Amino acid sequence: MKGFFITGTDTDVGKTWFMLKFGELLIENNIKFHYLKPVESGCEIINNQPTPNDALQFSKLENVSLDKICKYKFKAYASPPKAAQLENREIELKNIIKFIESNKLTNSKHYNLIEGCGGFFSPIAKGKLSSDLAVELNLPIILVVKNILGCINHTLMSLKSIENLNLKTQFIVLNDTKENTILDNYQELSSFTNIPIIKLGYNKKIKPVILNYLK
Repeated sequence: MKGFFITGTDTDVGKTWFMLKFGELLIENNIKFHYLKPVESGCEIINNQPTPNDALQFSKLENVSLDKICKYKFKAYASPPKAAQLENREIELKNIIKFIESNKLTNSKHYNLIEGCGGFFSPIAKGKLSSDLAVELNLPIILVVKNILGCINHTLMSLKSIENLNLKTQFIVLNDTKENTILDNYQELSSFTNIPIIKLGYNKKIKPVILNYLK
C-alpha cells in the first residue's frame, strides 16, 4: 500500500485541516488519492445517527461514500476506546486494519491518506495506541504540529518516538491554527531537525513545494 499515516503532536493540532488542504492540492495536480479516517469520536447526532464531521468533509472533497472513509463513529468527545466504552461497545485494532485493507487504493501510483487519532501515542483501540496502528501499516509519517509555544519539545519527542519504532517521518507540517501567530517556531525548529518542514498559514493553501517531498 502506498500512502502516508498522518498523526499529530497532540489533539487539535489541525490534522484534518491539513488533510483537506493537501487533498485540494492533489486534486489540482491530478494526483489520485483516498482518505481513510477509520475512527472518529465527538460525532454530532443527526437523525439519530452519529455523523463524523471530519470524515464527512473528506467524503465531500473526494466525492467518495462516507462508509469507505470512516467505519467507527462515536458520540463522546473522548479517545475512541473510552467513547466506545461509554456506548457499551469495543473497538479492536485488528478490525481497524481490516477496514483499511478493504478500502485502500491498490494502484502503486495512488496515495492513501490515513489519519490517526489525536497524537502519536493517543489511544485508538482497546489497549492500543495510534503508534500501534502506524507500526502495523508501516507507512511514512506526516507529523502535524500546532505552531505554538512548546511545540518544539513536543515535535522532537514525537520524532524520536517515530524513529525508535523504525518508522520514517516524511515531513513535518507546522500549522498556524490562529490568524495571528505570535510565535513562529519555523526557524528554531529547523535548527533541530533535517526533516523537511512545511509551513501552513492560517486559512491558506499549501504551497506546491510539498509535492517534492512525496517520494
